[in-house]
Amino acid sequence: MNADEGQVTDQLADWLSAKVPPGEEVFVLTHDYPDPDALASACAVVALLEGLGRAGRIVFTGMVARAENRELLRQVRYRWSLAGRLRPRRDAVPAVFVDTAPWSGNVSVPDFCRPLAVIDHHPVRRKLPAGVYVEVRTGAGATATIMYDHLVRSGITIAPWLATIMVYAVASETMDILRDVSPDDISAYSALLAQCNFRALGRIRHASLPRDYYRMLREALDNTWTYGHTAWSHLARVRHPEIVAEIADLLLRMERVTWSFCTAIHGQRLLISLRSSRKGARCGRLLRLVVGSHGSAGGHHHTAAGYLPAEHGGMDTLRWRLTLEIVRRIEKRLPEEADIEKVAQRLEEA
Repeated sequence: MNADEGQVTDQLADWLSAKVPPGEEVFVLTHDYPDPDALASACAVVALLEGLGRAGRIVFTGMVARAENRELLRQVRYRWSLAGRLRPRRDAVPAVFVDTAPWSGNVSVPDFCRPLAVIDHHPVRRKLPAGVYVEVRTGAGATATIMYDHLVRSGITIAPWLATIMVYAVASETMDILRDVSPDDISAYSALLAQCNFRALGRIRHASLPRDYYRMLREALDNTWTYGHTAWSHLARVRHPEIVAEIADLLLRMERVTWSFCTAIHGQRLLISLRSSRKGARCGRLLRLVVGSHGSAGGHHHTAAGYLPAEHGGMDTLRWRLTLEIVRRIEKRLPEEADIEKVAQRLEEA
């Protein structure tokens, strides 16, 4: 069952009621290393399930490391588990995917999960599966906005703690209503703000930062380059990937910079986070073209993220090839066949 983008319905509640027996537990899966939008949207799905007389458990893979996200997770009143620690009693647990999809390259799908529904705002570029409720509203700036709509239309009361993390999710996903925002996002943000716990919201926004954060911040600033209207940086090794997007956001605030990106080595992967403030930048498309079939990438007009596995080249060479290709496509001033070391040296001197 597929819900058309922008269609105002309560089909999700009807679908869950029809497919899940009363009292049965549903796993609500987010993408790996979930961000505020994924966590808040997952909580909203659990609220909907409980309102329908069903049970829900939030499941994800990877640590929640960013200080603000950890503080947000402390506000969550629902059960959550790391996927690797679960030992379900049955082989086919129904699963709702939020802010991701089973076919996306950013989610680890446990063998015991059976896809039941997908709620997302990222574009779909494949044939949709039969027997799965799929609602993808690419016009929404946040998945939390979509879930707010379902909660309201289903008559579910939104608790203050849930309103708090949902309003933070919409704000963080749209850079405080500045990028990739729709009228629905503004309406949801305004309504949720009136229902939230302002002290809890303040604790999330101003969470204490670990000392290691400042070490990585210094490394990122030391490794920052600019070329034309593009700024970028690289982190040699990161334990958690959330810092990569944070650095890309920070660099985009630089004066006269309209494109930014950050790369980092995480395990055996080269991570990349891309940002732009230009209208119609199509970051997701650009990054997919650069990464190609060697890795995975996706995003929106102004934000995108992806990765390349290490086996496609030594990390340092791979990083510079990726960097030069992105800069070439943005600035259109680098030669098609550029010597990596010479261009890297020239950019570093500049």
